[in-house]
Amino acid sequence: MAKNLDLLLVNPGNRISQFGNVSEYATVAQPLGIAMLANFLREKGYSIDLFDAEVHNLGPREAVDEILKYNPRAVGLTAFTTKMTAAGKIMSILKEVSPDIITLVGGHHVSAVPRKTLEEESVDFVIQGEGYVPLLRLIKILKEGKNPRGFKIPGLHYHSEGFKKGSIISNPPEELIRKLEKLPSPAWDLLPMEKYKAHHWQTWGRGNQNSFGLVFSSLGCPFSCEFCSVNVVYGKRGSRFLTPEQFVEQIDNLVENYGTEHIEIIDDTFTLNTKRVIKISELIADRGYNINMWCFARTDRTDPEMLSKMKKAGINWVFMGLESGSDKTLLKNSKKQNQNQIRSAVKKIKDAGIYLGGNFIFGLPGDTHESMQETLDLALELNSEWANFFIPMAYPGTKIYEDALGKGILPRYWEQYGFFAPNAVPLPTSKLNSEEIITFRDKAFDTFFGSSNYQNMIEEKFGSEIKKYITQMLTKKLDRTPNPERELKYLL
Repeated sequence: MAKNLDLLLVNPGNRISQFGNVSEYATVAQPLGIAMLANFLREKGYSIDLFDAEVHNLGPREAVDEILKYNPRAVGLTAFTTKMTAAGKIMSILKEVSPDIITLVGGHHVSAVPRKTLEEESVDFVIQGEGYVPLLRLIKILKEGKNPRGFKIPGLHYHSEGFKKGSIISNPPEELIRKLEKLPSPAWDLLPMEKYKAHHWQTWGRGNQNSFGLVFSSLGCPFSCEFCSVNVVYGKRGSRFLTPEQFVEQIDNLVENYGTEHIEIIDDTFTLNTKRVIKISELIADRGYNINMWCFARTDRTDPEMLSKMKKAGINWVFMGLESGSDKTLLKNSKKQNQNQIRSAVKKIKDAGIYLGGNFIFGLPGDTHESMQETLDLALELNSEWANFFIPMAYPGTKIYEDALGKGILPRYWEQYGFFAPNAVPLPTSKLNSEEIITFRDKAFDTFFGSSNYQNMIEEKFGSEIKKYITQMLTKKLDRTPNPERELKYLL
């Protein structure tokens, strides 16, 4: 194992706290962001390694024991909101047992609340926004034995006099790297690729669930759903694209060097540009790979010719944010679609022979018991091959988070922002409290997957063994904590 590293990049693990007794059904995906950062810094001549506590299913204390074996000068963690509790514990333990190690954290969560992160966590530096250039400058200065606080590094936040001392200094984020071709491929060689696991539904009826990898063709999203935090790291709406050829090179790498069979395209909306997706699909199909892919699409980006080409390329699943069965709820949440558009898009996907994954949210702002029932009714009508039933989480960086601050309705701990966490606290509406939303969601899950219409369809398409798998899945009930803690209201 490497020693005396300039930087060890860490993906915190919290599978059990997020999924409880259904963690066996959770996918385990590579930490794409820090894998790209690792190669970016490695190509500049720095000694870098990756440690993924998630794939090894290690908690904070066990993770720290492994981190110390690398003898790193600095440890950098990445964290979405749901992982921030685990990330914070890792940094706290590190400061206790090895205070000379520099700690830093970046990612979606801290980009939304950098100052709050410095105030709450045992961290030396917070990186807001895209981390490539700020991290490169920081590691260079640290290796030279200089104090980074004497340099105005874009995107860096820190206490002026050192760890937890002095006022907070905040530097504006670094400009985005506009040309994605300047970014390196991920450092897959630093990760145990054979341990990662695809979504179970993606592998129904075919192949090895652990033959799995991630690719992307674009970063960012041009849309502005009020419950979504996708663009927090990027600082604004919009998408940046790889060329079709550059994107397909990622697939070449996974297939030819790692034998990957199942691939997730992580673009927030892969189908934004019809002509581009057709070109990508043709390039993949020409290679003759026997791969099984899935992607995200929007209901207004479902051109039939494009979908046909996607299917020929091996994109067998498409997931769409259908969200609600109520047009009134969709309008209130800036989701620019309606029920007719949803049904039309679903028909086109099914006509192309592609499996549909429908994403639904129970308890969106404006929802009532009646509108949630409309959402469940829509899911039952569409009868997609898979359905995700979510509850609304006001992630930092979203409008609904800003609107909820100080009202005593947000989760008290970051791990409670997980949809399936036992102590989850969804955002209440004016008509529904959090417990009512969770109860409806969990019953809706059982209703949908237990329906004879769904189970008969699954047996017809995937066989009797997968139907038995669904039946067995339904016996696993989510752990739910009665009356989980919420934020303390501001003292007036």
